[in-house]
Amino acid sequence: MNQDSLKTVVAKATPSMSLHDFTEWGVREVAYIKPVEMNGRTVYAIFAANGRQLAVTENLDAAHGLLFQNGLEPQGLH
Repeated sequence: MNQDSLKTVVAKATPSMSLHDFTEWGVREVAYIKPVEMNGRTVYAIFAANGRQLAVTENLDAAHGLLFQNGLEPQGLH
């Protein structure tokens, strides 16, 4: 029997991520669109990955256009 096959493999630990780094993860690449009520009507707000509101638009097509113009990838909310 090969002695190497009996060795235990130890996985390297993943470096920990600070809370700040976690909240900023994906903030320049990912955004989501959420319908919100404003002054009695539905508008579409664009939020960064960290939840910061970036813009509000009158319709969903305009919201998608803003994402693509700014190089952001839209993500669905679950």
